[in-house]
Amino acid sequence: MHPILGQRGRLLLYLAIWLPVGGLLSALVALLGQEKASAAVALAMPLALVYAFICLSSWYPSRGTPLSSANAWRVVTNHAAAAVISSCVWQLAVVGWASVLARLPLFAGAYIDRRQLVLLFFSFGLLLYLLSAAGSYLYIAFEASYEAEKRALEARKSEELAARELELARSLQRRLLPPAERSGKGFRLAARNLAAQWVAGDFYDYFRLPDGRLRIAVADVSGKGMSASLIMATVKAVLPLIAAERSVVEALRELNRKLAGELGDREFVALALAGYDPETGHLELANAGLPDPYLIHGDGRQEIVDPEGRKRNIVAIEAPQPRLPLGLRAEVDYQSVEVELAEGDRVLFLTDGLPEALIAAGEPLGYEALVEFLAQPRAEDTGQWLDELIELVRGATLDEQSDDWTALLLEQAARA
Repeated sequence: MHPILGQRGRLLLYLAIWLPVGGLLSALVALLGQEKASAAVALAMPLALVYAFICLSSWYPSRGTPLSSANAWRVVTNHAAAAVISSCVWQLAVVGWASVLARLPLFAGAYIDRRQLVLLFFSFGLLLYLLSAAGSYLYIAFEASYEAEKRALEARKSEELAARELELARSLQRRLLPPAERSGKGFRLAARNLAAQWVAGDFYDYFRLPDGRLRIAVADVSGKGMSASLIMATVKAVLPLIAAERSVVEALRELNRKLAGELGDREFVALALAGYDPETGHLELANAGLPDPYLIHGDGRQEIVDPEGRKRNIVAIEAPQPRLPLGLRAEVDYQSVEVELAEGDRVLFLTDGLPEALIAAGEPLGYEALVEFLAQPRAEDTGQWLDELIELVRGATLDEQSDDWTALLLEQAARA
């Protein structure tokens, strides 16, 4: 397959075919004489028109048509037919005008020899062919510009429609999430959900049980974008139904069984589920693949955080194994850990988007750096505290967010 027959190629093809044809017809007119040539051209016209109609009705070489060995002869013959038609028309016109001029008194008895006639016809024909070719070139350029503009307009319309649909999807997803901040007797909480794309695969949820206890969930669906958001919506819808009448552990096991039967290969959900009693400060946590939540002691007391004996007031709440993400295996014996919160204590639930955000060196921020950031915010309000933390992470990482960021902060507040 040869390259596409472009605008310059078409112009050269016009000139290469039309000029010889025009020259031959001009010579024919000169050699036969005006009257005989007029008759010959008039007889050739219907034949040329029939041939051209047959060729051009089935195929015509348009801009961007591949020129191959299979259709090269058709391209040449079709242009030759067009050349014959236009040449005949112009020669008839010239002969006709010459006949008219010969009858005028001004040119009565004038003699033009055959060489002059050949030169006259050929020069006039060359001018007409050049004008025709230039017109064809301009038409092709205009057609190409029009088609390009049309395609660009259609592409812009498609992009605008896709953007509106994605904006609608993001708006609907935000409506699925509970309010970003809430407080009640014995607790305050705030949450932030920042999508890497238009829609997020992460989500958070919380709801109260009839006895006043809270169920809190933070989850990260595998992948990003629309497919992850659809799975997120499904899990968000069924979670309250499953967790309302079950313990934290049983709810996580049942949700896992359901997702194992519905999710496809390489699809899973990492989820931390907690039960919290604002009256007593009792927190029960089961974890299926999410990073450990962090307990931040409000009174500054410290705990040993590693085998080397280092102490901090920020401690990871580590749930027992197994901690396999939901949906990978139908039967997983999840376990829970229990923590007693004092007034002023805070628990930060998060997905891996924050600690794994990329820094300038192209490496993840890391959990140690994140723990250092947890000690820096000073805001009393839980929402402002989360915003300060996110700004610290954003300032230390690249501008482009590579994964969804989701965090939920729970504070044990005064019970009065």
